[in-house]
Amino acid sequence: MSAPWPVPPPPPVARRTSLASVVIGVLIAVMAQLATLALVVPTATGWLTRGTAPGRLPIPAAPSDTTTATPQPTAAQTTGPVNVTDALQRGVVLISGRTGNQTVAGTGMVLTPDGYVLTNYHVVRSTSAVTATIALTGRQYTATLVGRDATKDVALLKLEGASRLKVVTLDQDPVAIGDTVIAAGNANGQGFITANRGNVQALNTSVQVRSANENDPPQRLRGLIQANAAAWPGDSGGPMLDAHGEVLGMTTAGGATGETDEGRRVYGVPIDAAMQVVNQVRAGDESGSVVIGPKAYLGVVVVNDDAAQEVVITRVEPGTPAWRAGLRTGDIITSLDGHTIASRPELLTALDNIEPGSTVDLGWTTAAGRQRTGTVTVTASAIN
Repeated sequence: MSAPWPVPPPPPVARRTSLASVVIGVLIAVMAQLATLALVVPTATGWLTRGTAPGRLPIPAAPSDTTTATPQPTAAQTTGPVNVTDALQRGVVLISGRTGNQTVAGTGMVLTPDGYVLTNYHVVRSTSAVTATIALTGRQYTATLVGRDATKDVALLKLEGASRLKVVTLDQDPVAIGDTVIAAGNANGQGFITANRGNVQALNTSVQVRSANENDPPQRLRGLIQANAAAWPGDSGGPMLDAHGEVLGMTTAGGATGETDEGRRVYGVPIDAAMQVVNQVRAGDESGSVVIGPKAYLGVVVVNDDAAQEVVITRVEPGTPAWRAGLRTGDIITSLDGHTIASRPELLTALDNIEPGSTVDLGWTTAAGRQRTGTVTVTASAIN
C-alpha cells in the first residue's frame, strides 16, 4: 500500500469542481460530480496559486491573528514528498460522501479498534451518506456521524461493524516552532495516501473558512498550527505527524502565496484540542458548541446570503414541520426557540442547538407582512 508522492501534477483543465473557500486559502475537501465516484480529481488552481482569474480564488495575505512569529527555516529544515510506509498510514482512512448530486472526499484517523474515527466536520458536513476505507487494507465501512463541533471543525464518526482496527498514535508532547511535520492524506481524492514533509511555522493561528457546500455558513477557526508542508484538497481530516510518526494535529485548511512549494501553507487543529471534542462527544456532553446526534430538521430552504439581515424562505418542503406550522414561500423567519433570527447563520446555529423531536416556539412574518407565531416539532435531519 506504499505510494511515493510524485511531482505535483498540473491541475486538470477539463473539469470544473467546487472547492471550499478560505480567506487565505481553501478548505481541503474535494467535491466533484457524482459520476466521478472511483477517483475525484478537482481543479486545484484556485487553491494553489494567487490570482482572481476565472476559476481561481483570491488568496490574501497571511492571517492577522497569528500570535507566534514565523522564524526563518534552518538548513536542517526540509520540505517535500516522503515515502508512504505502512507505519505512516497506520490508522488512516479515506473518506467519501455524497452531498446532493456530488461526491466529497477527505481523510480520517482511527482512534479506537472498534471504529471511532476523527475527521474534520467540513469533510462530512451536509452529506447524506459517508463511507470510510481503511488505507492499509482497502476494507470499506459505512460511517455514521456521532457528534461534532463546527467552531473547531472537528467531527467524530463511527464505522459500523468495525473491530480490531489499527489506530493512530497520538502525540503527547508540546508542539514547537521548527518541529518536523508530515501531512498525509487522500490528496485530490485519489484513493490512496500520499504525504509531504515540512516544519511548524507558527502556533495559535486563526483563519476564516467556508465549506465546499454553499449552503453551509462560514466559520472562523482559531488556535491552529501553521506549517509549510504541502497539502492538497482531500487531505482534510488527515494526520499531521511529527518526526516519530505520532499525530500532533489534524490537517484542516491550506493556501499558497505563489507558484512554488515554498509558498505553501497548511493549517491543522492541534490534536489535544480535537480530542477534547472527541472525549466530550463520547461522554454525551453537549455543553458549549458540541452537538451530538443528528441535526434538527425544519424543512425550509432560505435565501443563500449570509450577509442578509433577514431569513427569507424560498421553499417549504410539503409535509415537513415548517409546512405543518403554516410557513410558506416568501415568509421571513424572525425567531426560533426563544432566539431572534436575523440571518441564515443564526438559523443554522439555532437548529444545531435543538434536539430532534423537540417542540419549540417559532415566529415569522408572512409574505403579506403579517406577524405570526406558533409551535413546531422538529424532526431528525437525514443530512449531517
